Amino acid sequence: MRTRHGDPMLLSEFLLTRVVEVAVHGLDLADALRREPWTTPRAADVVQDLLLGQNSAAALEKLGWSRLHFLRKATGRDPITREEAAEVDRLGIRRLTLG
Repeated sequence: MRTRHGDPMLLSEFLLTRVVEVAVHGLDLADALRREPWTTPRAADVVQDLLLGQNSAAALEKLGWSRLHFLRKATGRDPITREEAAEVDRLGIRRLTLG
């Protein structure tokens, strides 16, 4: 398919972008409404696997973060300390940047 910008993209990749958008912007809406942030378990799985790959559960366990805590940190919704950034780098985790 072609995006609205004319770029070719597999439908599966386009759908992945939509899941990411809904999941992370849902966190923004919860913050704006002063509600407890949440996402569906499947959406969290999709974003987590996108960022961490096949060993996503092991990486989260090493970090000691919940899935929601990870999503907030990985998408810039919560700040990452220097120590956390060093551990994230050591584990080969990349931050999600959309822009």
